[in-house]
Amino acid sequence: MTDKYTLSVMNDSTQAGSFCIYQELPDTNIGNITTLAWLAKAAHPTTRLDFEWGLDYDFVWAKTTQLRPGTVVKTSQAWDANLSTTNQVDFDYTNGAYTFANQSQGGYEGNLYINQTQRVRTAEASVGIGMSGKGSFLVESQPNMKIVLTPKPTYWLVFGQFKEGEVLDISKVTKTACKLEFKGTNNMNVVLKSDNTWETK
Repeated sequence: MTDKYTLSVMNDSTQAGSFCIYQELPDTNIGNITTLAWLAKAAHPTTRLDFEWGLDYDFVWAKTTQLRPGTVVKTSQAWDANLSTTNQVDFDYTNGAYTFANQSQGGYEGNLYINQTQRVRTAEASVGIGMSGKGSFLVESQPNMKIVLTPKPTYWLVFGQFKEGEVLDISKVTKTACKLEFKGTNNMNVVLKSDNTWETK
């Protein structure tokens, strides 16, 4: 069991919406990686909500291939992973369906490896990683392509009309997002103020 992180958020604004947490892009050997709304909860004005998670990584894939902003992705499979002993997996198409297989220890600690087999079809699925059982990053499938991801567990909080698993346009949402910096603590309190700016306590 990993350390738990907790975030308490307060909606002191005059509007209803959703608090959404997304993660900073990992270092990777591929392009066109998509960021998902990793955690999201709706909140009316004067509402306080709590989020909790651990640094528990997952390999995830989804049947969805339309990875455009606004699309809500529901993952089809999630396998627990860590950054040292179970950090590599095959993504395969067998017996008429996609699945993960052959989880093992990858080449370097700190990376997550996804080996797409020759049976994988181009852009027929999307594959990537998540945390605490929920997807955070996806890319369209490609045969014979090895994906290497080096996670950077940094978190951002944004408020608006978001759903968990929604594909985000990072160039837009980051402009109004609050970077969550857990410095020497695993607990944070953040307030969305009446002028729609953030206050960290």
